[in-house]
Amino acid sequence: MLEIIGLSAAYGKKQVLFDINTVIEDGKFIAIIGRNGSGKSTFLSCLASIGRYSGKILLDGQGISELKKRDLAKKISFLPQTLPVTPFTVRETAAFGREPYTDLSGKLTDEDKKAVADALEKCGISNLSEKRMNEISGGERQMAYLAMMLAQDADVLLLDEPTTYMDAPNAREFMKILTEERNRGKSVVAVMHDLTQAVKYADYILLIEEGKAVFFGTKEECLAEKAIESVMCVESHIIEDGKIVFI
Repeated sequence: MLEIIGLSAAYGKKQVLFDINTVIEDGKFIAIIGRNGSGKSTFLSCLASIGRYSGKILLDGQGISELKKRDLAKKISFLPQTLPVTPFTVRETAAFGREPYTDLSGKLTDEDKKAVADALEKCGISNLSEKRMNEISGGERQMAYLAMMLAQDADVLLLDEPTTYMDAPNAREFMKILTEERNRGKSVVAVMHDLTQAVKYADYILLIEEGKAVFFGTKEECLAEKAIESVMCVESHIIEDGKIVFI
């Protein structure tokens, strides 16, 4: 469980986050929604212990700033919005997820190799394992980085707009995999720009407006209060099969 207490952050003299308090339970999918520049990515970076912040972020009662880097990486994994296009193979990229578990030599054990192979298979990219990251499509690269997260096997998965550059079928598969991880007891916390996708997959919605948490609750509560419509200046519509879309 992640507990966020009085979280604030600034870039220089510019305050970005203001006194955010919330609890992220195990086995839940939380979608973070807000307008551009609202502080969503900064909030996620703080949870990943990147950059400076004030307040407390507790993981199972222990401050994340107190954990050694390798120990933290066994607990929290982070997929940022901007990812490098490297000459590493897909398998090598996924294997980076095992770094918290390897010794100084970096040599993979049989257990590590199995974790990498399982992650590639789960992401449906075993056939791309020897392809280089700069030889595959953007959507395939995103799947490779997801495989890296799965191989890392952390308790908390943090993702910043992970499906932005993916087509609809790959985005659905990506979200399906995240849902499966949630069902395994992992906490999934994702900044999401696709509002329809957010309410379809998330258990809870966190709305950030101008650096402040203006709503946190179940997606049912969020829809009932029309919180997304208020913050994002959109209208919701129910179409066939009860699906909700935002326009």
